[in-house]
Amino acid sequence: MRKIPFLVASLLAVAMPLAAQSHALTISGRGGGFSALTNLNDGSNASDFKTGYNLGGGVGLQVHRNVTLRGDFTFARAKFRDAGVTTDDHFNKFFYTAAIQLQHPTSSGFMPYVFVGGGGVTIKEKGAPNGQNVEKTKGAGVGGIRLAYQVPRSRWSIFAEGTGYLYKVNNLSGTLAGFDKTQFDAAWSGGVSYAIGL
Repeated sequence: MRKIPFLVASLLAVAMPLAAQSHALTISGRGGGFSALTNLNDGSNASDFKTGYNLGGGVGLQVHRNVTLRGDFTFARAKFRDAGVTTDDHFNKFFYTAAIQLQHPTSSGFMPYVFVGGGGVTIKEKGAPNGQNVEKTKGAGVGGIRLAYQVPRSRWSIFAEGTGYLYKVNNLSGTLAGFDKTQFDAAWSGGVSYAIGL
């Protein structure tokens, strides 16, 4: 029986600091531009993708004042360029990633972030030479930065974010058949988020 008060006291000692931390679930949406920063092959007539656009959203679980676990989905579309000539061949890229985010809240309401993680990208070609839609999923790394501003006396924030994706284009069919090079894509976005206290 003597162990019960000790056990209760121990549980309270652990639970009270956790309860005092500000946990929140954040939902966000964003959109902006998208660029493939790496050519698909080397040489003066290298092929690549024209600058396109991206749309996305995500959820984040704040587990500490300075740490958030986040999951994101991003849709990007760009046209294929063959030796500098833009074609009508569209490529859709679907990125789904999870990352750990480090943030630094300030008294001014501005909050810078950095994040890094991994996931996958599904590359889908529309308008392949054989008339079929070609689709392939690859592993991908993700990292980025964000600057957010919390609207005073509200749960809303606005932000600007830059995200980089790293993956390898190989073993593909359609227009990308024969390419074998690590790709670095960049998305730059503006968006809004809403925090739900937990």
